[in-house]
Amino acid sequence: MTSSAITSQRTHTRTSPAAPTRRALRGTGPVRGPGARFAAYLTLLVLWGVSISGPVAQTLTMDRRKAVEGVKFTIAQAVVDAWWVAFLVPAGITLFLLVFRVMFVRKDLTPLVVMLLPSLWIVLNEFSHGRPVSEKVLLPIGIAITLWALQVRVADLRLYALLTAALAAVSMALTSIAPRLMYMPESFDLATDKALLNLPLLAGFFSHPNGNGLFLTFALPLTYLFSRWYLRWSTTAVLVAAILWSASRTALFGVAVWFVIVVLAMLLRRSVRAVLGVLLFGLCVAVVFVPLTTTDPSAYTLRGAIWQFTLSKLSGTQWLDGLGHSWFTDNYDTLKDALTTAAGHGHNVFVTYTVTGGLILVSAFAYVVHRCARIAKSLPGRESVAALGFLCILAALSITETAWRVEAPDDLLAAMVVPLFVIGTQSRLLPAVSRSRAGGTGETSGESRRTITPPPRW
Repeated sequence: MTSSAITSQRTHTRTSPAAPTRRALRGTGPVRGPGARFAAYLTLLVLWGVSISGPVAQTLTMDRRKAVEGVKFTIAQAVVDAWWVAFLVPAGITLFLLVFRVMFVRKDLTPLVVMLLPSLWIVLNEFSHGRPVSEKVLLPIGIAITLWALQVRVADLRLYALLTAALAAVSMALTSIAPRLMYMPESFDLATDKALLNLPLLAGFFSHPNGNGLFLTFALPLTYLFSRWYLRWSTTAVLVAAILWSASRTALFGVAVWFVIVVLAMLLRRSVRAVLGVLLFGLCVAVVFVPLTTTDPSAYTLRGAIWQFTLSKLSGTQWLDGLGHSWFTDNYDTLKDALTTAAGHGHNVFVTYTVTGGLILVSAFAYVVHRCARIAKSLPGRESVAALGFLCILAALSITETAWRVEAPDDLLAAMVVPLFVIGTQSRLLPAVSRSRAGGTGETSGESRRTITPPPRW
């Protein structure tokens, strides 16, 4: 072989991995311009405002000593309505982008269709039985389309990690300096047997400590998106402190699952995706089998009784299509008298949505998780661990709470719905990530850092 041929071969060997490494460094697709990035962050901020503005406004304008869980104050509803008006502007822009992308640029509709399956089944099921379809069921469809059209990336969810950590910090600060403003009445202020910090339970800006704990726990996997260690661990510490203060047992279980994920990510750098896939599968199995195998009505803080009572209402084909999306709301008085005031939902995703939408709806959820997991495994290292971690947290919280929400606006809109839609609408047509150079962790080699200028990192 000639010397020139040898030189050419060596050059090719050294530089051929550069193209996939560049994509691994910059993300899962072409580099976005400032306008596209601004539109993505603006949309995330508006959705965050829609989700959290109502609870914040209610907390700051009402007398918490006289509050009753679930009661909405006029000013809180006015604030929520104002945010929805603000959302019309980006919605109009999104409509234009949607038409443009479908017709000229982006033709990969599969991720969007998959994410819409649960909502589409709810609408079809309600319509076929002659029941009214609420606009709250239709709004998530528009949100999914918006996030798909704007190509919001998983890495953009670092914004939510920062916002949630700030919300937790403000909640703890105000609870310390203005307890009458933040604490709810005796319904759980006196639940000291549950408290872990020898303090009244932290509800924050929400109407119950469990709601506060769920909202904060969903943000834990998003902290992994920070490449800078001090941002990653400081936001995690703030969130964990607030969750411990809330003493939500479901949220604490989510924290334990997250720390297992972090340890696995540190120890199993190359095979972490496969291991997290197995963990996710196990948690999803638990979502189904825990309520079906629980025989003690007092188990899981009386959740056993709720699971047995509500599932007993199903018979025949009702197991397939359920009793109706609003069944828990329509029969709340009966459920409250027969069980507890907490029986407004099934306290388990399988129970709640089998009763309301049948096994068809539950199967749609399972398929969404499967597709999201496949997408998450194809993302760069940090994004992949964060996305798989989010799915694991969602499954863990769904064992004893109805953590999967299908309506908007909702207190968990920014915590659960938006991140799930962002993960699920990542296009499968985007270039695959090279893991051979990154070792399966999304970190780039020294050679790629010398030849490629990375974008700003948080």
